Amino acid sequence: MIEYSFRIKHEGCWTNSFNDAFPNARASIIYSYLVHGTSVTMIEVTQVEEGEMDDLVDWLEDHPVMNTSRLVSFTSATNRGVVCLEGDYDTETEPVLNVLLGNSCFPTIPATVADGWEHWDVLAPTHEQVSRAHEELQRLGTVQIDSLHSPEFEGMFMGLLEVKKAIQNLSARQLEVLSLAIEEGYYDSPRSCKLKDLAEHDPTGVSTVGEHLRLSEAKILKAIGPMLDQPAKD
Repeated sequence: MIEYSFRIKHEGCWTNSFNDAFPNARASIIYSYLVHGTSVTMIEVTQVEEGEMDDLVDWLEDHPVMNTSRLVSFTSATNRGVVCLEGDYDTETEPVLNVLLGNSCFPTIPATVADGWEHWDVLAPTHEQVSRAHEELQRLGTVQIDSLHSPEFEGMFMGLLEVKKAIQNLSARQLEVLSLAIEEGYYDSPRSCKLKDLAEHDPTGVSTVGEHLRLSEAKILKAIGPMLDQPAKD
């Protein structure tokens, strides 16, 4: 098996301009497939206030490839909504998932959308199938490969699910502060900013920002921990 991680600027798709319209929002593609010319897509949207959710649903429905957009659910406590989309794609543009499944490439976690890029992590039986999928994806837009290798499977699937669950369990403030820290280079080596620099973007102060980061790190690291308990390689 081959693990193929990539990002794509999907020309003509709503993902390409999503963050231009809603800069703070984050989206995950739960499911998307082309059936007889019509795409059916379920997405999870986070970091969107309840009052902004209607605007986001309307924007999606007004997109050239979309026919309908419907809010399935919204949880105000976490600012998380699920939206169902139906749309038409021409012969030059189709859902990325349609290309992947057609080449026996199966996503291991939902794809995420950020800054005009769709981020995908998939498994494929052979390099040949990855190569065919990659060639077809290039017809949809710009593709960048993040990684391509044969993974260690023991505990991988459960580990990925636990990490996903840990991220979903972050509070809105924890996710906001953690995203800012990553964006500003707090976790770069060497660090591009210090805790006090992050606090300049947040009115709650250094101690509160630090506490949000510590809680976020603890949740994610606890989920990753079992994946690190592997025999050392020679």
